[in-house]
Amino acid sequence: MMMQTYLTLGHVFPLLFGIGILASLVFYLVGYYAACNFFRPDQGIPPHNDADLPGVTVLKPLKDLDVDLYDNLSTFCRQDYPEFQIVFGVADPSDPAIRVVRRLQTEYPETRIDLVINPRVYGTNYKVSNLHNMYPAAQYDHLVIADSDIRVPTDYLRRIIAPLSDPQVGCVTCLYRAVNTGGLPTLVESLFINTDFAPMVLVARVIEKPRYAFGATMALRRSTLDEIGGFLPLANYLADDYYLGHRIAARGYRLALSDLVVDTVLAVGTWQRLVDHQLRWARTYRNCRPGGYFTSILTHGTLWATLNLLYQHGSAPAAVLSVVVYGTRIVLAKHIAERYIKASVTWSEALLIPAKDLFVSAVWVLCFLGDTVRWSGHDFRVLKNGQMARVSDAMAADDLPPYPATAVEERDSHASL
Repeated sequence: MMMQTYLTLGHVFPLLFGIGILASLVFYLVGYYAACNFFRPDQGIPPHNDADLPGVTVLKPLKDLDVDLYDNLSTFCRQDYPEFQIVFGVADPSDPAIRVVRRLQTEYPETRIDLVINPRVYGTNYKVSNLHNMYPAAQYDHLVIADSDIRVPTDYLRRIIAPLSDPQVGCVTCLYRAVNTGGLPTLVESLFINTDFAPMVLVARVIEKPRYAFGATMALRRSTLDEIGGFLPLANYLADDYYLGHRIAARGYRLALSDLVVDTVLAVGTWQRLVDHQLRWARTYRNCRPGGYFTSILTHGTLWATLNLLYQHGSAPAAVLSVVVYGTRIVLAKHIAERYIKASVTWSEALLIPAKDLFVSAVWVLCFLGDTVRWSGHDFRVLKNGQMARVSDAMAADDLPPYPATAVEERDSHASL
């Protein structure tokens, strides 16, 4: 009986490793094909006359001083677009980000820049509360929502708004590449974004209809946002960007992925923050798409090749197979990142991809060992329905302070409509 069990396991492990290696190689090749196909030269949106371009309001929720915050925000003020408004929002009247907004108002007087300061909280997702408080200040019927760590080119609004000329398109989103500001933890996260995130999204577009958006950029019409109930239905969800896109898709609209790739400026700092970031991303993914997250382990080629090499005690065939997997992974990931995502990945950085992959595999396992995430200095428990409850600072979600009787709102405009 023991011999039969041993023989059975002796067959199971090589079979499992073989399935994982084969699935991973297919995934790498499909990712490369998807990138080539999506970024074809003929995929661009035809230019529009300025007279045909709608006015746009950009909503930028802020909290504290992100790295290079002024440089990031100033790119939105330099848009080559005929008519737009930027609404910045903060919850705390003493938030240091307010000084950055004041500086932008002074240095870009030709751009309409409004500031909304409102501490009212509607749920556990404070970013959504901020967006809801900012929404009444929006002057135009086309909206763009973008995170504070995003940096964009001058034609950003033209390219993001263009797909909305199709009435069947309900939301436009885009990929993003990481800008590494220094430090090994930041490098690891930037490699994750530049070599994992984009290929996963592009492969998903090949096999399914997009039903989610990314917080780096979400462009939509006011009428579409109102149709799904505005921001408040998202007030307790961790993945507000995912569920905003999901709700729009559920109304029958198409979600478009722009060929524009924006920058996200990273400064992770410590290994603990890196683990927190990756666990939050993983548990968000697992909560939104449990089946997809569970089966994603089959695409962890570095893991399967390494386990097979160890199981085979470093045999020559296993070593050759590992070199093939590692080499395919590194070369295709670097090529996609540099040619299509336009992210800088040096060879010395690319050679770290297998080590980063094993770290991501470890996070995949840790993801199933808990249901809490750390976000903006607070701990939250992620519930099965996608919502989250606050567990840090001895304050549960149901114990949040009551809404203030009046909200503090301050608007400054340095250009008339």
